[in-house]
Amino acid sequence: MRFFFLETCPDPNLQRWTPPPELRRHLRALRLQPKETFLLLSPPKDAVLARIQGENSLELLGPHAYPQLPLRKVGLATAWPKGSRGDDLIRRCTEMGVSQIWPLHCARSVVGREHLSPSRVRRWHTIMQEVCQQSRRPSPPQLHPQPLALEQLPQIMPRAQRFALLPGSPPLLQQLPPPAQAILLVVGPEGGFTAKEVEFLRDAGFPGAGLTPTILRIEAAAPFAVGLCQHGFESAKT
Repeated sequence: MRFFFLETCPDPNLQRWTPPPELRRHLRALRLQPKETFLLLSPPKDAVLARIQGENSLELLGPHAYPQLPLRKVGLATAWPKGSRGDDLIRRCTEMGVSQIWPLHCARSVVGREHLSPSRVRRWHTIMQEVCQQSRRPSPPQLHPQPLALEQLPQIMPRAQRFALLPGSPPLLQQLPPPAQAILLVVGPEGGFTAKEVEFLRDAGFPGAGLTPTILRIEAAAPFAVGLCQHGFESAKT
């Protein structure tokens, strides 16, 4: 069922509700029919069933169970790409089903060494919600604005199976754990991890995992790896 995100859901006991201008624009652009129902969502748990009643009003049909999408829990700690490539990283990883994203500060990092600016975080949250509405994903990922140092990696997602994306390593798809286990992926900067960083990762329980014979940019490697994790999860269910 189609859905739209709101900061706060309307009172489901109301019979008639005037949606905000942005939602009205979405509804007009999609040309939804009066009898077609959809959900108004305020993550992580509020959902209201609705349908178009008039040109600028909705009929609220009551509360609804919050929709769930079967995705593997996949965390991503990644060096940050330059400029608008950060938008691509957020967009593609959200499409692929990432659960959480941490910017990672590495020795060769060019950007992402400082706390992500509030304006950029707001922009990326908007992108995540737009992507989720388009891809029918009801729960947007969580973006952590404070960059992690490499030494902090063992402290996050302690029960997850961990992998560092390292060229020349055994393929990630061949190393995926059982579907119920969460995964934490670590992606390095454009120049790669230093030898010292690779040694730290391996000693800390982050085995190397490969993707392709070619060297990928951050905004290509990260979503590809997340997508492989979700593909393995789906394949295991069949």
